[in-house]
Formats: sequence, C-alpha cells, structure tokens
Amino acid sequence: MKASIAELGEALALHRSGGSIADLPLHLISSEQMAEEVQDSALAAMDDNVVGYFATATIPATRRILQCDGPVFGPLLGTSMLPSHSLFRLPPGVLGAEWSLGLLMGDSYPDPHRPMAPAQIEEAIIGCVPMITILGRRAKGAVPLNAWTATADFGLHVATSRGMPVYDRHLADLKGMEVVASMNGAEVGRSHGERVMADVRAAIADLSLYLARRGRQVPPGNLVVIGGGPLILQAVVGQAFTADFGELGTVEMVFA
Repeated sequence: MKASIAELGEALALHRSGGSIADLPLHLISSEQMAEEVQDSALAAMDDNVVGYFATATIPATRRILQCDGPVFGPLLGTSMLPSHSLFRLPPGVLGAEWSLGLLMGDSYPDPHRPMAPAQIEEAIIGCVPMITILGRRAKGAVPLNAWTATADFGLHVATSRGMPVYDRHLADLKGMEVVASMNGAEVGRSHGERVMADVRAAIADLSLYLARRGRQVPPGNLVVIGGGPLILQAVVGQAFTADFGELGTVEMVFA
C-alpha cells in the first residue's frame, strides 16, 4: 500500500508538472488519511516551494458541483501563483474558475502551543488579497470525483491569479464586502458580505483542523486562500474573468 501511495503521488506530480491528464487509479484511495498521504507524496515529488494553503468546496453549492461532501484542501505552489491580468493557458482537466480571498499571514498559523480559536487567525492576518483560482484534475473524467480523489490531486488547485495586497485588513473589516464576478465585462455572479464572511470563517476553521492533523503550519508571509462564491465558472479560451472585491480591488485572468 505504501508503494501505491508513493506511485500515485509521483504520477500526480508528473502530470501536474507536464500539464497533462491520465487514467490514474485514484479510485484505490479508501480513506481521508490515504488521500492526504497521496497529496503529501505528490508534493514531495514536486520541485516547487509551498507558499500557503488553499480551500475549495467551502459552501454547499460548490460542493455539489465538485461532488464533494465537505471542503477540500491543498498546497499552493510558488509557480502556480500569477500576477493579475496574466494570460493563462488552460491545461487539460480544468474544471472551472472561482474567485478566492487570500489572507496574508503575519504570524505562523496554527500555533501548536495555543488552542485553536477563531481569534488566533484574526490576530495572524496582516492583509487581504483579491484572487481568482483555477480548479482542475490530473485524472481523466472516468476517475470518480469526490473528496478523497480531490484531496489527493493537490486539492484540485491548478493556478491562482493574485491582485495587489491590501494591508491592515482583518476579517472583521470585510463584513460589508461584496464580490462581483464578470466574464468579458458581463456580470455573471455576485456574493454579499455577511454570507461571504460566514463561509470564509467556517472554511478557515476546517483548514485549521486539516493543518493540525498533518502537523503543518502556514509561516509568516505565506497565504491562506479560501475559494468563495456560489459558482464555479466554466473557463473558456478567449474569455477574461474579472472579480471585483470593492475596496480590496480587482483581479483578472485571461484564458488562452
């Protein structure tokens, strides 16, 4: 079984690096722990640095789309982080795009010497970053999509376009935030502040448990990124996806 975990991880890393998909036997994953071990193995096989952690499937609507029964977490790799207005070539296996909120950490999180509490991450945040995230798979469509296969497959993370950070912003400052998503200038979705922040806080709490379970931390200067919004939008060549976060600014990604 250990050999299978290592082989799956190496195969996922190979296809992520190459921007390709394959008939990977992710259906052999039989538990959440095994899924996380495959993710660890895939990460170890990547020649890349981790710059934070990402959560998707954070609300019921996106869980239904992604066929997951709970939120899904994965690492953010340095080479997958792009500046706003980047031209992004869509690889095979892309599932879609969603707006996401980046939280820039000033302290390590979670602190293993303190009980986990919502106030702990509030204290650690030094700024917020508007983002757009591309979700996708390294496995072909015949492989079941569920929370275990998604977790193993880098938490479905492909790439993230980031806007400019806004410092000295905390979650309490964002309760009135509204996010407007547009494709080629036409509005396609809108998310409202109180609901957005409730979902973000819930996802952060779940991410804390995931990190603690794996003995991981987000160090100062790294990001916690929470996928949001009620929609995962189809990504089509030639489209420009813009997310307007109001006072936090806008971010755009152009698909090629």
